[in-house]
Amino acid sequence: MSDYIFGKIFFFSDERVGKTTFSKKYCVGFDPSYKRTIGANIFKLKQDVKFQGDNASLCFWDISDHFYPTNIMFKSAHGGIIMYDITNRSSLSKIPEWSNKIRQFREDIPILLVGNKLDLEENREISRDYGIMIKEENSLSSFIEISVETGENVDNMLEILVNLMIN
Repeated sequence: MSDYIFGKIFFFSDERVGKTTFSKKYCVGFDPSYKRTIGANIFKLKQDVKFQGDNASLCFWDISDHFYPTNIMFKSAHGGIIMYDITNRSSLSKIPEWSNKIRQFREDIPILLVGNKLDLEENREISRDYGIMIKEENSLSSFIEISVETGENVDNMLEILVNLMIN
């Protein structure tokens, strides 16, 4: 049984950044043939995240590019992830829009900026320092780089997210 249940974590990214790969590898309920009817797919993390001796159950709302949750949906949210691709500078373009949309309804919600595709380091277009600068410019809560493909830092990402939501 989970000590904490976070049933609504918004997950924004451009296409081909790694959000679908994350859902396939780490979440239950993923169906690639599913057609979005409300603009979001909802996935539960396969395993609870261990945090300071407690268990946290996480559900992610994979948000479509053409859909923005309403005020009511944001008010009940626990947190957010905005993911970009470290090998694709254009994947940063919507970060201000997404963070502003979330902050419009919930100024206090923790949002984690995630740079994905560390496994493609040789193709990097966005430095770690630039990612940190984007986090600061958009008043995001924290920053981490990961590889969904290899699993590098994914557990750390989830622990950071849980820590932000609990604290």
